[in-house]
Amino acid sequence: MQGSKTVTDSTNTSRPWQQEYYKRMLGQAENLYNQGMPSYYSGPTVAGFTPAQMESMNLTSNYVTGGAQDMMNNQNQIYQQMMSGQVNTGAGSPYGDMADAYKRQAVSQAQDAMAELRTGQVAYQPGGSSRAELLNERVMEDTNQGISDNLASMYGNAYGQAQQKQVQALGEYGSIMNMPLEMSKQLYNRVGLPQQTLNQALMDDQKKRYDYNAMSPYNNLAQFQSFISGNYGGQNMGTSTSTATPL
Repeated sequence: MQGSKTVTDSTNTSRPWQQEYYKRMLGQAENLYNQGMPSYYSGPTVAGFTPAQMESMNLTSNYVTGGAQDMMNNQNQIYQQMMSGQVNTGAGSPYGDMADAYKRQAVSQAQDAMAELRTGQVAYQPGGSSRAELLNERVMEDTNQGISDNLASMYGNAYGQAQQKQVQALGEYGSIMNMPLEMSKQLYNRVGLPQQTLNQALMDDQKKRYDYNAMSPYNNLAQFQSFISGNYGGQNMGTSTSTATPL
């Protein structure tokens, strides 16, 4: 009698407790993949110059190309006059008035001196009229020399004072030139810059909000994956198959 042999194959599988969650996660991942990535933020991201900053730059530009050039030209002319020794001593100037006073005083003194000479000449004239004329000429020569000496001294002092004032003015010239630029800089930094900083912060906040909402589904899925990952155990599923083989 011919017999048979039975062979049994057994298979054991483990079904994790979170398998259903895996299915949901994969389904949501597929949906997000089909939708594609969110579009880039379409709002403004860089804050432009504020009106105060624009005004500051406009003032600076106008001053550098206009007012500063005029000041430099005027200062150069004054400097050249100083170096050439030119001092205003004409009529109507303080030095012109002083020069007239010197002349009037000297002429008055000369006239007094010649009057005294004439008085002496009437009483005693050993040399005749020629000697009187020589004495008068000598008085006028001394008078003119005195006027020249006084004027030369006055003009020398005037020139020295003018040079001293110009040197002082040149020392202050840089700070005077920079004052309008400093004011424009303060307008830019103290008024315009805080406004621009605030505008930039508001734009950054809007973009962050957009990015958060746009990526929220992806971040939510990633967070869900981290929650269900790990070994939580599961259910073992065993199957067996028997086959009879003839001997």
